[in-house]
Amino acid sequence: MDLFNEISWSQFQLLEHIKRLPLNEQAAQYNSYLAELSRQRYLYSQWLANQNKGPIGSQSGFLQQENLFYILQEDGSRIIIT
Repeated sequence: MDLFNEISWSQFQLLEHIKRLPLNEQAAQYNSYLAELSRQRYLYSQWLANQNKGPIGSQSGFLQQENLFYILQEDGSRIIIT
């Protein structure tokens, strides 16, 4: 299951194991797919929220990204936080 690319109803109906089912079964399967997709997305968002963001950089006073690389100005110098 791909959390970032939801299958549309028309695409879902064309899946081999779905297209031979009656329409009401296809709809039930699609609703089940959407519910599970929603659950998995929620679990993923909770997992992301609880990830350790890493140690605070030793060079305080400069703007850093989450991966602790410095955000640089056009001339290559670090951005000072004031």
